[in-house]
Amino acid sequence: MTEIKNTSARCECGALELNIQGPPVVQLVCHCSDCQAFTAMPFSDIVFFKPDQCHVHGQSDTMTIKGNSGFDKTHYSCASCQTPIYVTLAVLNGAVAVIASQLSGFTFEPEVHIWTSEKANNVTIPVEAIQSSGLPPKALSDAMVATFWH
Repeated sequence: MTEIKNTSARCECGALELNIQGPPVVQLVCHCSDCQAFTAMPFSDIVFFKPDQCHVHGQSDTMTIKGNSGFDKTHYSCASCQTPIYVTLAVLNGAVAVIASQLSGFTFEPEVHIWTSEKANNVTIPVEAIQSSGLPPKALSDAMVATFWH
């Protein structure tokens, strides 16, 4: 996994910035319908960070929905240009899931494709990729829970 110490995610107009101090916890490709709606893309490349590593500057529009876990997840987009930047997940104690393409100087290296049961018809997943029809595989899911609830 890419080791970074400091990076930022920024919207298209530069009015919303998320500064991150620390390495990512996990990187994955999500095919769920919520991610498709939030990003207007057939899937989302997502990088998870601990909430205490993330500091927001600027105004955002938010939308909170119930995730498949039954817990809230809040989507954050720039209030000016509406670029989607990140999501916070209550099920993971406020974990910050950042849209990888918005991160500066970051090489995305996904560990797994999740929610492939909701994959768009025109998307092909690489044969060698680890896939899960729903949540991440148990070992990864357990590691994420342990990290974010530690």
